[in-house]
Amino acid sequence: MKKFVLWGVYAIGLVSLMLMGFQCSSKEMTSAKLYIQRKEYENAAKQLETEVAKNPVNEEAWFLLGQVHSELKQYKEMKDAFVKTLEVSPKHKKEIDSYNLSTWSRLFNHGIDVVNKAKDSAGVIQAVESFTMAAYIEPDSLINQDMIGYCYYRAGDFDSAIPYLKEAFEKGKLLTSCTRLGNIYLLRADDHRRKFLEVNDAALQTKKNLENIHENMKAADVKFYIGQPSSTNKPTPVKGKGKKTEPQKEQWMFDQYNLVLTVDGDLISEVKYTKPYTPNIDSSEIKSAYKEYDKAIGVYRKGIEFFPEDQEISDNLMNSFIGAERNDEAFALLNARVKKYPDSKLDHYNLGVFFLRDNKFEDAVNQFSEVLRLDDKYSQAIYNLAATYVNWGVAVQDQLKKDGKEGDKSYQEKFRKAIPYLEKVREEKPNDVRILDLLGQVYANLGDAAKAKEAYDKADAVRSGKN
Repeated sequence: MKKFVLWGVYAIGLVSLMLMGFQCSSKEMTSAKLYIQRKEYENAAKQLETEVAKNPVNEEAWFLLGQVHSELKQYKEMKDAFVKTLEVSPKHKKEIDSYNLSTWSRLFNHGIDVVNKAKDSAGVIQAVESFTMAAYIEPDSLINQDMIGYCYYRAGDFDSAIPYLKEAFEKGKLLTSCTRLGNIYLLRADDHRRKFLEVNDAALQTKKNLENIHENMKAADVKFYIGQPSSTNKPTPVKGKGKKTEPQKEQWMFDQYNLVLTVDGDLISEVKYTKPYTPNIDSSEIKSAYKEYDKAIGVYRKGIEFFPEDQEISDNLMNSFIGAERNDEAFALLNARVKKYPDSKLDHYNLGVFFLRDNKFEDAVNQFSEVLRLDDKYSQAIYNLAATYVNWGVAVQDQLKKDGKEGDKSYQEKFRKAIPYLEKVREEKPNDVRILDLLGQVYANLGDAAKAKEAYDKADAVRSGKN
């Protein structure tokens, strides 16, 4: 639990009260001074209240009333009496400032002590009363609002925390208020995203599985991703004397997805949707998440202006951009961050993902390689580096075909570079069908039939449950 440092206490007593001489005054003033001398402060307060009711411009009466309320620990009444005192005359301003500062310090320190000793949220909330009164005594000291916001933040009462943290951050430019306020919005956004994923888990998984269906994939993998077809249509081959038997082709229909696949041997030769398939996804939670991410971005952007060297604010701004899918802004920030924080493997990794999505393979390789230089066991970077080389190889291969250079095997260089990283991933996930199939594809492209068969056979065994 975070501990807070107590502020120095400026203590003053009632010496000034005791040293006051008795001058010609009303009976209420005379009685009040006698009660003060005997430390009968409640009786003194009654006499002074009567006096100021009769004579509201009696500066001395208001000042004494403020001191008496201080002794009674009636701090709101103390502050109100001192305000009235100064409205009449600035004569006791120096003493009043000392009283206010001493009282504020006492209240603030008490609140800090309560926070430091609190064992749960209820304990932290008990400090709010002290900080609230401290804010009443010294409203210009925005650290009071910061601490009230912190108490509610610690207790998980974000709605109550927000206005106090906003005031402390926007008026006082307090770093702690910035990070806590931004974190509230970021936590809320992440919570909405989590709920979105939970509510739509099945639909999102279906969407992901359908995205994995593509031409030239193994037909057996289709059933692994989306199950058995609703029906099949297998044409009868044409046979006859002197006629060559046509290759067997069949169609697999997945009615629930409006999907028709043409199967040629053991590969998918065509993927066709009879009409667009849209999974039933409830987007309400993700829309709420985007709104909260936008609020967090607003806070962290101001925070960067005030605290340009604070890495936590920059980290959270980046996370907010990514969560809100504001990719252009996230990309720009990541480019700046990898220069500013060259040892941040997370920044290099995220930047690599952006480059890979845009098929900027060389840039992606550089970023993922830098991640592995910083942490050679970063498994996601290992996988994505392998994927980058494979995708790069496929892209080069496709371009060579378009250029009429089918005999050019220069693309194989990229596949060879993918092998050690794919093998590392297989060591970590020996039964991952995607990795095994990818290894089979790469070895086949490199002409290593034995290793390709080994990888494909292992994948088939995993799919059939024989492994």
